[in-house]
Amino acid sequence: MTMTRTCTTCKEEKPATLEYFHKSSTGKGGLKSICKPCANKLTVKYYQANTEKMKQYFSLWQINNRDKRRAIRRRERAKLAGVLTDNWTDEQLLEEYGTNCYICNEAIDFNAPKTGVGSDKSFWPDHLVPMSKGGDNVLSNVRPCHRKCNETKARKTYDEFMTKESK
Repeated sequence: MTMTRTCTTCKEEKPATLEYFHKSSTGKGGLKSICKPCANKLTVKYYQANTEKMKQYFSLWQINNRDKRRAIRRRERAKLAGVLTDNWTDEQLLEEYGTNCYICNEAIDFNAPKTGVGSDKSFWPDHLVPMSKGGDNVLSNVRPCHRKCNETKARKTYDEFMTKESK
């Protein structure tokens, strides 16, 4: 027999599953008391009433959590490309493969801006086999790279790029 739960907002009885209710560390049965559709409506309503406050919050969060935001973007791109992904971090990548660009073997400038003037030697993770060619977004397929080297390599595999460069 499936357990049910009544949403405290719409008063509808629904199966007490993660399909209908969000997780909660304090809610009965580990679920929130409000169903997902009602929770989504309240969230939209709050955002509409507090647009400027939310814009400031998210802008500040992105500034203070650059690495997390980049990791989220990488996972989103991998999902769109239909490839595997794991939760590797920039720190893990650098610990595993060092702090030199894997293409030109020169030191990466971690103080350089990510884009614009002076960004050629900045840190950009690069996929050996690009996600556009079916390469997975996993630590074993990613290497530390300069922005300029990454852009020069473009959507080629590492082997394709090195073969072209040696000609």
